[in-house]
Amino acid sequence: MIRKLIQQAPIYGCAGFIAFLFMANIWNFAVERDWPHLRIRSASPLAGVAKIKPAPWSIDAFLSGETQRAVSMNLGRVSPVFPISVRAKNQLIFSLFNKSAASGVVIGRHNQLYEQYYIDEFCSRTAEFDEKHIQKWARTISDIERALTSLNKKFIYVISPSKAARYYEDLPASAICAPYASAMPDKLRPFIQALTDAGVHYVNAADLITKKRADYSVPLFPRGGTHWNSLGAALALREISEIAPSQLGRFDFGWRLAPQAEGTDRDILDLLNLLWPDITYPTTIIYQKDETPSCASHPFVLAMGGSFLHEILAAMTIAPCPPEIDYWFYMRTEDNNIELGHYKRAPKDASNGERLSTQPSRLDDNLRQADLIVLEENETNIGLMKQVGQLSEALRRIQ
Repeated sequence: MIRKLIQQAPIYGCAGFIAFLFMANIWNFAVERDWPHLRIRSASPLAGVAKIKPAPWSIDAFLSGETQRAVSMNLGRVSPVFPISVRAKNQLIFSLFNKSAASGVVIGRHNQLYEQYYIDEFCSRTAEFDEKHIQKWARTISDIERALTSLNKKFIYVISPSKAARYYEDLPASAICAPYASAMPDKLRPFIQALTDAGVHYVNAADLITKKRADYSVPLFPRGGTHWNSLGAALALREISEIAPSQLGRFDFGWRLAPQAEGTDRDILDLLNLLWPDITYPTTIIYQKDETPSCASHPFVLAMGGSFLHEILAAMTIAPCPPEIDYWFYMRTEDNNIELGHYKRAPKDASNGERLSTQPSRLDDNLRQADLIVLEENETNIGLMKQVGQLSEALRRIQ
């Protein structure tokens, strides 16, 4: 009897596992709409996967087939083994074929990861440009700076870099411009000329990365990240502090290699959803050289732009005068939509901080309070970001 039970143990084990999965799926499906916190979850949820939407329960949805499609998709995704199954498949594709199973992520030379969006933009650059649009854009920024100067506030415009444009030598062979990437036109030249002619205070951090990358033994973009690392952002902040020394103090820093990649240094790698991601590639940690404060109070900074501002703001926490920061930027939600976010950071707080309202009145209050306003656009979408117009409109409201 005991021998028979031992022989049949694998069968009972498999049957029990299947029964557990069945019951777990039923449970997750039952609680997902009203009590999602009660779901049985994987210890390592998938990155970059849109949040599950409850199935619509209505006659119209049922007759159109929408309910059935949603139930079919959700039953698979609510399973506790769904994440590990996806990671196993992605790891197999990555290990055997050196390919990405994540939409929008591609693997270049030396396992350098890129977002396809940035490659497509870089490879589509031409020597042609819309002079009227650029002149209008530069006038708007110049008007913003003049208005802020009249309010006794400091303004700095920042152009942040694109990994595809600044580390093009590792682009994947599939990139259409890979064979002639070094000869791509200088997209920023007319923008920089327009800013210079308009007398705007700016930091061209895109060209700064190209000039400074040879000075360091570690790349200024991490292998598994789409954003620059702390060293690259700190170089940009040093340039910013030269323009605004009375607000931040003159920023200087030291740096060392990080033991492993964390946070934005592995943001694309996380999207691959691998079982065994390699996070030991070189990236950096910055630190304050002189811990003696050089100001009696903390300044207020209003930062508007994109996600590349995050590392600059994190570097501000070790500035001689670490500021209180209100950070406005467009962010991707759990549903893979884009929405405006507003986060407040206390001095020396390198985290995202506290999320607050994005009502226009809140932006107006931030603008009245700010000592320094930093407006950033990435070179990929320079001249196209909504933040320029939003800042201009806020200024009109408070004047």
